[in-house]
Amino acid sequence: MEIIKTAPAQSGPDTQDKPSHINNNTQAAEHSTRKVWRALSPRQVRALETLLTGPCSREKLDRVTGASNGPNVIMQLRRRGITIQCRMEEHIDRDGIAGRHGVYWLPDSERQRIGSLKLLGG
Repeated sequence: MEIIKTAPAQSGPDTQDKPSHINNNTQAAEHSTRKVWRALSPRQVRALETLLTGPCSREKLDRVTGASNGPNVIMQLRRRGITIQCRMEEHIDRDGIAGRHGVYWLPDSERQRIGSLKLLGG
């Protein structure tokens, strides 16, 4: 089982730039408190709601979000500063060929943070 840890969010239209007088140590400490500034898209909301219920395979994520590229929706959420982890699981497809698929989940600390930010209007 392989665990893929997300990288810190990049600055962009979805996050607020930090003032230049803040040093790197302060920026690293504040990364965990970054908020989503722009409203989530309907696909992102559906993905986050699903992840809040527990681990979700890439295939389920595609169905739930209505996207044909669930990992792209995950990437968009990660760019907003949301920590989403992934593990690769082995499977055998209907033709008997071995493969791997991603299963995404939110760490407990991120579940609490999302709840405190009221990202989903609840």
